[in-house]
Amino acid sequence: MTSKKASLFFVAIIIFIIALFGVEVSLGRDFFGGTTKKQNLSISTNPLLPLNKLVATSSVKAKGSPSPTTAPIILGNQLRVPMLMYHYIGNNPDPRDKQRDSLSVSPDKFEEQMVYLASNGYSTTNLDTLYSSLKKVTTLPNKTIILTFDDGYIDFYHNAYPVLRRLNFQATVFIPTGLMNQGPYLNWSQIQEMKASGLISFQAHTVKHVYLPSLSDENALFELRESKKVLESYIGSAVNFLAYPFGATNDRIINLTKQAGFTGAIGTWPNYIQAEGYIYNMPRLRVGGFTSLQVFISYL
Repeated sequence: MTSKKASLFFVAIIIFIIALFGVEVSLGRDFFGGTTKKQNLSISTNPLLPLNKLVATSSVKAKGSPSPTTAPIILGNQLRVPMLMYHYIGNNPDPRDKQRDSLSVSPDKFEEQMVYLASNGYSTTNLDTLYSSLKKVTTLPNKTIILTFDDGYIDFYHNAYPVLRRLNFQATVFIPTGLMNQGPYLNWSQIQEMKASGLISFQAHTVKHVYLPSLSDENALFELRESKKVLESYIGSAVNFLAYPFGATNDRIINLTKQAGFTGAIGTWPNYIQAEGYIYNMPRLRVGGFTSLQVFISYL
């Protein structure tokens, strides 16, 4: 090999290594744009991919994926019910906080999205009804969606709830029970008021919004059971569903979630198809501050 050819060969090797490193870094990013704990993603996260083409092939240690398994997942009954995921409904008070920018949907943009749904014949439902529909006990109308809001921020009460009430839309709010009644979070009186409207369902999000896979079985079970028990005591009805904080789960956490008495659980990996086989890690489509109306419509 001539020196010129050798040089070109080594340059090509270096470029290949850099490109490979770039892909690895990209896969290490979580759904919110930050870095995740070590994980092994096992499916495509293309929200437009038909669910019957998704096959998990390795054990999942963290967020961003369906139930971990080493075999094709038995999907069972499937329904096209996009589940939209929100966090803050309010303007970011600190422009330097770029992560908050990505999680904050302005009140004007949120109202525009909800009006679009109402004007185009979409219906909303809750997780209990979705579950009974997957079990073929009830039937959902066409163009049904589920609106979910994580963390129980107080701006939901001031900015989202009035719009939902005016349009007669249902929504589900996931509550980390140990954070309520303080700072930017809802108080229990507001939660009870919204529950009484019949439009807002409140479901569990652990006690302290913890990364469940990092906990021992004992501590994880406490977070799961205590959040369910406390929330049920305030709202006076069964709490059947859990949203994993950060979307983080694995086989062990799923088993503990079942032990804690939950009927199902919600993740953060994106798809618009719900299936019996994913009842303990249902997918959602994230709506953030940078989601245009065109992208929002593509989720439906």
